[in-house]
Amino acid sequence: MKSVTPLDELDRALIAALQANARESYEDLARKLSVSASTVRRHVERLLTSGTLKLVAVPSWPKLGMNLVAFIALSVELPRLRSVAAELAKMDEICWVAFVTGAYDLFAQVILPANEDFIRFVTHRVAPIDGIRDLQTFMVPEFVKSFEEYRLPVRPNPLYLKGDVSEGPERGAAD
Repeated sequence: MKSVTPLDELDRALIAALQANARESYEDLARKLSVSASTVRRHVERLLTSGTLKLVAVPSWPKLGMNLVAFIALSVELPRLRSVAAELAKMDEICWVAFVTGAYDLFAQVILPANEDFIRFVTHRVAPIDGIRDLQTFMVPEFVKSFEEYRLPVRPNPLYLKGDVSEGPERGAAD
């Protein structure tokens, strides 16, 4: 089991602030959060060292001429699951690959210049991979909310805190 880094309110506030602007200085963050710059530095370094936080650049795909986003759901021969995932992960056109449960075994997100590139990508790059039984594609015409817009809540939702909320809906409130 992976180790979990417990987060306090300052950690959560720092993560949210860095999600909004990862280039913000420790001094500016300290002013916003009413703590010292050394406190900010200590918290951020702990979050980075533990792997809880990664600071990365997220490209704006359309501004780079990459105007097609699609998802591919794949069913694979289970003995080949990891090798198919590894082959997909090596491709420059794919920005993430995940093992999934349900009707499919793998999902992958694809970034390409244009719609007409997608059929060539699927037929010439993906289809030849040994072990793929079936695939389904999903074109994304527009994101309503994308991962880079997600902000960590300042406080955890009590619904997901173990032992803090009853297992079922309360009785009597609407009865």
